[in-house]
Amino acid sequence: MFTNLTDVTTWNESDLMKYMEFLKHIELGQEITLIFIAILTTLGNSVVLVATCREKDLHQPNKYFIAFLAVADLFVGMFLAPLKVYQLNLGSEVRRNLSIHLCRFMVWIDTFALATSILTLAFISFDRYLKIRKPLQYKARMTTSRSLKIIVTILLVSTAFASFAASPYSGSYGIVLMNSNLKYCAGDKSKEKVFYTFLSVAFILSTVIILVMYTLVFVVAHKRQIMLRNGQLGQTWNGQNQRSVFRQDLKVIRMLFVVLGVFILCWFPFVIFNLLELYDPSSIDWDSTSLNYQYSIHISRTIVGMLPLLNSLCNPIIYACLDRKYREAFNSLFQRIICRP
Repeated sequence: MFTNLTDVTTWNESDLMKYMEFLKHIELGQEITLIFIAILTTLGNSVVLVATCREKDLHQPNKYFIAFLAVADLFVGMFLAPLKVYQLNLGSEVRRNLSIHLCRFMVWIDTFALATSILTLAFISFDRYLKIRKPLQYKARMTTSRSLKIIVTILLVSTAFASFAASPYSGSYGIVLMNSNLKYCAGDKSKEKVFYTFLSVAFILSTVIILVMYTLVFVVAHKRQIMLRNGQLGQTWNGQNQRSVFRQDLKVIRMLFVVLGVFILCWFPFVIFNLLELYDPSSIDWDSTSLNYQYSIHISRTIVGMLPLLNSLCNPIIYACLDRKYREAFNSLFQRIICRP
């Protein structure tokens, strides 16, 4: 979003030159960061997908959700970040006159990739809870067929939402495709508020679901620890299995808290910025003639706009590097590449 324009007509020539030079440096920094995100996001998520296809140990329903998340994040690395770099390299007049088809495609990819990522993250937290809460029943309940049905459902919901966002009926300018003060996709101000309010509510609900799931995971693990100390699990498990399962639960809890922290860190600032611009636009003085104030606002807005993209780079690190099976699969994959004649 972030569509407000800074009025520079009242500035003196010296400050205006400093301001324009600052904007050039901001755009250059954006380009370098986005190229970095695009390359590493594409490589990281591609490795996750290749490892999932080649390693039989990863042919499990719960791993398919991680693979689907990798596909959504791959869209960010392959399309969204490069398209934003392309947009930054266009002149201001060209930006204002982009092809409507390219414009809507960018909005569609933007919304689809990020909506799919959010929905998948929310369901993975639910899947992890089921796996910890009822490990013996999990395999019977979460079959490959059922997991694929869930993935298709997420795909359909994300496609429908992205298609609506790309239509003129939404009033959307895209999620993180806005560059500085230039809006290059036609939108409807009367509908814009409804769309971005809905987007913010969707984020908040997803975060609440994830928080609830993680809280339940913590409660289950805590109860299991108490039962383990009191020897109440000894009737069904031997001591070695008790310790092994509990250690595995702690690793899953640690991974879930890392996921939660990164997810909120990447998305919460963006949502707050959106809500401020929608419901309290006077909280940010876009017409301020203070260079330091303008510098801080533009830097903050640039960082906030790129954090959701950064989340797609972090996901393969979190879900893969903190999972023993993925680490083994990566090692096996890299050894095959290195040892190939």
